[in-house]
Amino acid sequence: MKRSIRPPSRRYKRAFAPNLSRGQNYSYDSRVLPFDMSEEAYNVSVESGALEAGYGAESTDISARYGMVYYYRTYDEQSETYSGHLIAYDSLSGKTGVLRGGEWSEIQGAEFASPPVGTNYRLYGEDVYLLCGDEGMAVVHPDFRAVTVSSAPKITSVAMHNERMFVTVGGRRNAVWFSDDLNPTNWNPELDEGGFIELEGDGGKLNKAVAFGGYVYLFRDYGIARLTAYGDQSEFSVTNLFVSGGKIYGDTALVCGDRIMFLAAGGLYSFDGVSAVRVCEGLSGLFERFSEPVACYHCGKYFIASGEYLAVIDARTKIVSVSKGMEILSFSPIAGEDGEQLLACVKGGETLGKIVLGADVFGVKQKRLWRGGMTDLGSPESRKLITDAYINSKYDCVLSVRTERGQKSVRIKGGAGVRRKRINLLGTMAGIEITAEGELSAARPALRYTVVN
Repeated sequence: MKRSIRPPSRRYKRAFAPNLSRGQNYSYDSRVLPFDMSEEAYNVSVESGALEAGYGAESTDISARYGMVYYYRTYDEQSETYSGHLIAYDSLSGKTGVLRGGEWSEIQGAEFASPPVGTNYRLYGEDVYLLCGDEGMAVVHPDFRAVTVSSAPKITSVAMHNERMFVTVGGRRNAVWFSDDLNPTNWNPELDEGGFIELEGDGGKLNKAVAFGGYVYLFRDYGIARLTAYGDQSEFSVTNLFVSGGKIYGDTALVCGDRIMFLAAGGLYSFDGVSAVRVCEGLSGLFERFSEPVACYHCGKYFIASGEYLAVIDARTKIVSVSKGMEILSFSPIAGEDGEQLLACVKGGETLGKIVLGADVFGVKQKRLWRGGMTDLGSPESRKLITDAYINSKYDCVLSVRTERGQKSVRIKGGAGVRRKRINLLGTMAGIEITAEGELSAARPALRYTVVN
């Protein structure tokens, strides 16, 4: 009896990416990244572990000419209720006004050449709003009458601490100024009123004052100092804490819960009041593209933007989302009685944008990309045949498989369950890429392959 000869059966393996929340790495070579980490991803979010639509901007009823918006909170003792008001800076005229139902009415006596720094304050039993800039200070009262404090310095940043206002000043970039106790409108440099402290050392210019953990932290070009300021001003003292090898972008230094986050030329840092450590090191390659960034802290997340890029970092988990193609000029975080929202002035927008997870940009569908690293699938010297690709996607997308020998792209029809597509692509290294426009919700991409030599 003649015996039949059967070729040996192939053994197939699968490479899974069950959770994509490991994020992205713009610093390392694609060839050393794991299968479930991207070398580039934009306009997507991986907070849930799946691949979702990232941050975009929805239109509002506020004209884009109002490049900065402030939330002014007042308390009515008769009704025992709080009220919120929006103050808007008109970037065309330099005037400020109150917004009611989309209508803007000027606040007389509050005019600035550039967007002022603003903060709420309880002054002599009345809730006021302090607007500060090169022109001095304007104190806005509940009837929206502004009183100008021309004796105030040219304020560039504000930290409220121990009932005093501590500020950085334009023109004198190595001194921190402080107001009188319980009176931020008095800046007379006297022992029992206001004053200033000159900083020493090689830290460079002083750019930002931040109140945190019972101290005032002073961010200079190349270092951080801590100001201890309790009681009599003769007891105030300054201690240098941190020296940076690269320039610190002072405007990005923000209190984020139990830490301060800031961007320097060497990357993104988390500062606990004593020491600074670099975080999100995989983003360093992205941050190298940043110049004069703007930043804010909103709902537990640190937002930082420069040029066409926006990076959103969860201050606790450090999970990152990157958006591309939306140039943000300024942020206006609003914590109102009706909830929180983040407004932003987006270049080219007709209105201020409301930054929302899962949105497009003013109704224009965004191109979304997730490109994973190239991996040898555990066999560095073996050639593989990638036979199939799998993905669970609610919406239409394109799944591409690439090796060093080529690339194959297949269209995925959105729906329930896992989609399987034939690939048949040879290579030693392999990676996947997912692209879409508009809606996106994809999870658990995988490859089926066999070793052929």
